[in-house]
Amino acid sequence: MFKTVLAVLSGTDCDRPVLSTGFRTVVGRNGHIECLRLMPDPADLIAQAAQVEMGSMMLLSDTITAIEQEAKNRTEQARTNFTAFCQSENIQTQDNPNETSSVTAAFREEVGDEYDRVMDHARTHDLVILAGGNDRPGRLPEEALGGIIIGSGRPVLLAPADETKAPFRRVAIAWKDAAEAARAVTAAMPILENASRIDVYSVCEQDKRAGECVKTSDALVNCLRWHGLNATSNLLVPEGRPAADAVLDGAQHAGADLLVMGGYGHSRLREFVFGGFTQRILKGASLPVLLFH
Repeated sequence: MFKTVLAVLSGTDCDRPVLSTGFRTVVGRNGHIECLRLMPDPADLIAQAAQVEMGSMMLLSDTITAIEQEAKNRTEQARTNFTAFCQSENIQTQDNPNETSSVTAAFREEVGDEYDRVMDHARTHDLVILAGGNDRPGRLPEEALGGIIIGSGRPVLLAPADETKAPFRRVAIAWKDAAEAARAVTAAMPILENASRIDVYSVCEQDKRAGECVKTSDALVNCLRWHGLNATSNLLVPEGRPAADAVLDGAQHAGADLLVMGGYGHSRLREFVFGGFTQRILKGASLPVLLFH
């Protein structure tokens, strides 16, 4: 069960979809949404300003001041977005979760590197909500998103660009016979248990592997049915499309509210190498995507 969810806010248009996606995961479960807004470290501001302005110290100082003001403005907007959302959804604000029968939320403001601090907080929450969808102000770079997926040890739910409040009733699973996919299904069980329909998609990119794809997909469907879940197996043929696009098209055609998939990749001295499927999702999907490495 998802009880404590970490939602990362940016003071931009990304916040509302992040908040609503977080709310969808805990509503009816008496969960708690910890909303985190990170202010840049002064040392990082100096380094950032030095890259922008290589002239006099006076100009450098002006650049730092402008960056600091922008960060403060976005923090104020993040708090405004948080307050407005809690009021609209009748969410009680308090610092810590309790045994109340309703969803609670808290706003936390910290200073530090966004990537490092999100990683630190992620490990003490059940789920992390980050802005996904298309690249835009407020969304972390693809490298940072993937790094958190790989290094946090927690499932990461990428919120789409557009806000949606409907519960996760129809879920798509991008399935392959791999540890990452199996872990993702396990991590998503609190959502799968409440889904009215689950479509398991296995992509066959080689004719000779069609039987193997069907076999492993059917095995997962049987496992989910043993849990009393309404699951169906679907074999997809890319037909010239990347595998990720084939799954996204299938999920969209089925009216899926959520895609569950493994996060495929590895780190190398804080550089991250991702599989093609994961890379495609990090570039943006139109529906929420839950990934687990």
